[in-house]
Amino acid sequence: MVTQPRNDVPQTGPVEYSLEDFDPEFFMGSTLGPLEDVQDLNNEMILSEFNNHSNTNFRHLQFEGDHLTYAEDISQFLEIEQRSPLSFELQHIIIGVDTPLERRLFDHFTSSTSTILTTSSGPANPFNSIVVPLAVRDETLIRLLLSLAGSQLLKRYPARSDPKLREETIRLHQQARKDQYQRRQDLEARFPDHPSEYTDRDLEVVFAAYLVLCLYEICEGSADGSGHEHLASAGRILNLALAPPQDSVGLPPLHCNLKAKIHPFLLEFYLYHVCLATVTAPFTPIDLPQYEHITHLLGQDKYVVGVQDGLIKFIAQISALRSYIDKNNGELDRYIVETAVQIFKELEAWEPQVTSSRPEYLISSFYKMALYIWLFSIIYPDQKGHRKVQANVRHIVTEMCEIRSGDGVMACMLFPLFIAGSAAVSKEDKSLIVLHFETLKKWSALGNIDLTLEAVKKMWEDDEAGVKNSWNWVKQLKSSKMSLLVT
Repeated sequence: MVTQPRNDVPQTGPVEYSLEDFDPEFFMGSTLGPLEDVQDLNNEMILSEFNNHSNTNFRHLQFEGDHLTYAEDISQFLEIEQRSPLSFELQHIIIGVDTPLERRLFDHFTSSTSTILTTSSGPANPFNSIVVPLAVRDETLIRLLLSLAGSQLLKRYPARSDPKLREETIRLHQQARKDQYQRRQDLEARFPDHPSEYTDRDLEVVFAAYLVLCLYEICEGSADGSGHEHLASAGRILNLALAPPQDSVGLPPLHCNLKAKIHPFLLEFYLYHVCLATVTAPFTPIDLPQYEHITHLLGQDKYVVGVQDGLIKFIAQISALRSYIDKNNGELDRYIVETAVQIFKELEAWEPQVTSSRPEYLISSFYKMALYIWLFSIIYPDQKGHRKVQANVRHIVTEMCEIRSGDGVMACMLFPLFIAGSAAVSKEDKSLIVLHFETLKKWSALGNIDLTLEAVKKMWEDDEAGVKNSWNWVKQLKSSKMSLLVT
């Protein structure tokens, strides 16, 4: 057998070894075979093979008696390996996710923040499957998602907040908001006369960015009305995409086509938030177009409550009725009574679509009972303690105990909890309401939950002080110069 010298490793100079340097037992674990075979090998061949590897560093080997041993523990090899990393590290594949902190924010958004924004609480939620792909090719939207994740992280762990995290969250948000404002101005100036210059994706991304801006204000617990402003801006972008039928005359009808193919989920999410924004807003709500793309969602997964099954229609109707009564100085007339009765009859007849779980059924019933309480409060502002109201409050607060922390429906639980809280009078119900608020806050860490509980407790204080119509939250918020989104 002839052993050829290896040529695949550069030769740095031979290191000669003598036959006395080796013991055959050293090769028991080698590829040379069993010990008895090793003992029969020609020692000259072994010596030749080792001298052919003379470039190998054997400084960690030494001889103790007739045996070859390691001079140092294997951990030292590991330490050497750790001290010699690759000189080049791969950057994150997504543009805008560059620093370790941005990477942390992106991972937090996809694994945590996105799971508490809709009723889909798994990793395949629509923010991960629909919004993130839009953001990958839009640095403004990716910054907004990162800042939203940062805001939620700071709210969830306030005691362990990192100053660098806060600074980066603010920087990302301010930069994205500035860029968004500029491109909305450009869009509104050029799109009406030059629509061919824009793709469907252009409008969709700007529209989605305003929804995320609104979510940021919700997470921050902002009370300055900025959340409402972002929803209004989203509505203006949507209006750019509206195209009335060719044979229409006058103002666009309620049933409109969309020039741009905005994803149905984004429309559903917008309609849900813009509708619930009217619950606490002291202005006349606008008509809500029934965009044809919403029909594509029927039979598919529902990501919020009320859009596909028609509940938001009642929210818009009750909000409009309240605005009308306010303009009428609280006095009832024939129109108010007839409208209230008609809304009640339709609400009474309303049934949720087929639900796949007990929590889905419960959340639909919570909305139905909350809408009843709200309608009742408009007609009977001084009858907060009436048995018809308190029966619905009791149902809501007790059955909410069946909702487990982490159930997707918790993303839509704030509205019925707010309404039940505004009408609660018993200590037992109030205690349960506070407990539900705490559970909700622990789950999502959204700042508007604290703001909503603050408004509820103020109504309790007014009621205990004998203030009439203490559950008129619009009046209370207006006098406190506060804005509130209960989404």
